[in-house]
Amino acid sequence: MLAVVTTPIAGLALLAPRSFILTRCFQTSTFGGCSTRSASLPDMVATAPEQVAPLLIALAALVLLAITAWSAVSDGRLTAAAIAIGTYAFLIAGASVALGPWLVGPLLLLIAMYASGLGGRSRDIAGLLLRVGALTFGAFAAAYLFAQGWAVRLGPLPGGGFEFFWLYVALSSAAGIAIGLGLAAVRRDIAEIARGLVVGYASFGMAGLAVALGSVAIMYPHGSYVGLGLAALWGVVFWLIVANPIAASIAMRTLARASWAGAIRTAFTLTLAALVCAIATFAAFGPLAVSGVAPPLLILPNTATGP
Repeated sequence: MLAVVTTPIAGLALLAPRSFILTRCFQTSTFGGCSTRSASLPDMVATAPEQVAPLLIALAALVLLAITAWSAVSDGRLTAAAIAIGTYAFLIAGASVALGPWLVGPLLLLIAMYASGLGGRSRDIAGLLLRVGALTFGAFAAAYLFAQGWAVRLGPLPGGGFEFFWLYVALSSAAGIAIGLGLAAVRRDIAEIARGLVVGYASFGMAGLAVALGSVAIMYPHGSYVGLGLAALWGVVFWLIVANPIAASIAMRTLARASWAGAIRTAFTLTLAALVCAIATFAAFGPLAVSGVAPPLLILPNTATGP
C-alpha cells in the first residue's frame, strides 16, 4: 500500500518544480506562427492541459499499475503482479533519466512486496534490495567509465551528451527487473530477481558493446570522427534493435537456464518494450521541459547536457 501511495507523491514531486514550454500557435488570413513562453505545471494544466497530458496520463498509469500489483500479490496472482511491476519499471525508466530517480523508491517497495508475497523473509528481502542497488550502481558506473574511455581515446561523444547512455542503462535495468520477476514467479525464489537483473545487463551490455565497437570503423575510419548526421544515429538504433534480441536470447538461455523458445520470446518482447519506451521518452520530455534531458549523475565530470 505504501508503494501505491508514494507513486503519485513522487511523480508530482518530480513535475511540480519543473518549468515547461507553453506553445501557442495562431493563424490569420495572411500569416501564422507560434509563440512560446516558460510556464509552471499549474499554469500548463490550466491553459494547455493537452501539452502535459502524456506526463499526467503516464503518472495515472503508474498508480494503476501499483494498485494492480498490490491486488495481484494479495490474491496470490504472482505472474500478473510480475507483469504489472515490470511494466512499471519500463515506464519510469525515461522519467528517472529526464527528471530524477524519485520514482525508483516506489518501485523498490513494489519489488519488496512481491518478494514478501513469494514468502521471503525480511532479512532476505533487504539483502535482495541491496544486491539490486549494487548491480544498478555498477551498471551506471560501467557506462560512465566506457563513455569516458571513448572520449579520451576517440574524442567527444557523437551528439555531445550522455542521454543515450543513461537511457540505455535505465531501460536495461527495467528489462532486468522484468526478467527477474518473471523468473521468480516461475521458480518461487526471490534470488531470481537479482539473477534477472544480471541477465538484463548482460543482454543489453553485449548488444551495446558490439554496436559501439562496430560503429568505430564507420564513424572513425581514420581515428577521427566523421559526422554522418542522422544516418549514423538511425544506423546505431537499427543495429541495437537487431543485436538486442540476439544477445538477450543467448543470455536468457545460458544465464537464466530458459528454454530457447522462452528465451527468444522474452528477448523480442523486451526489445520492443525498450524501443517503445525510448521513443516515448524523447517524445514526451523533449518538447516540454525547458531544461534539456539531464543525466542523473550531474556531479560527475563531462556529463552535463546543454539545454
